[in-house]
Amino acid sequence: MEDRLEEAFRQAAHAADCAVSAAMEKYASGHVTDEDDITGVLIGRLDSAFDENIGDVNWSSSVLRHRRGVAAQEKKAGADMLIHVSIKTPQLTYSKGVLIQSKRVDDGVEMTVGGHKELLSQCDKMLDITPDSFVFNYTKSGMRCASANRIVGASSRILNDSCNLTSYRFFLELFRCTTGDRRITSAKFDDLQIPRGIAIKGTIGQ
Repeated sequence: MEDRLEEAFRQAAHAADCAVSAAMEKYASGHVTDEDDITGVLIGRLDSAFDENIGDVNWSSSVLRHRRGVAAQEKKAGADMLIHVSIKTPQLTYSKGVLIQSKRVDDGVEMTVGGHKELLSQCDKMLDITPDSFVFNYTKSGMRCASANRIVGASSRILNDSCNLTSYRFFLELFRCTTGDRRITSAKFDDLQIPRGIAIKGTIGQ
């Protein structure tokens, strides 16, 4: 059964990866350009992807969003997105989340000194809340990810060079429960004042 659950998580990570690819293709085609709009498209794609059975797991999702002061909210936590995943199966039960700051820096492009300093400050704010904090970098060729700790420790201002995770690997480890903080859930969304979020729930299908 554990092998079946692992396969279900791999299939779920693949579904998430396809959702990410669709969002990045929309960015590459010029139909969406700003970071916050790309994030909105990404969340919408993930919400659509996790509305069915994938493998042996029945998935559902809900979008979390505030209606006020997006810029002010992001300054508080340093994050512009929260992803909360909860799983309930006979073998594994958990509820945890991650904080994410998204950027849009294309391959090989060096961030400005000011932009890099701002990113480091955002990472520090997220890490003050939880070590399970990440950076998503949107590029026209895809999305790469990295832990906020890795970004803070990197000297290069070429962001994609520091992003060592594919979106597939990020979501696979999230579903496996090797990353995530049980204190970071959708119930904390309002307190953290993060602009956007998504809650993804998985249970064994009947």
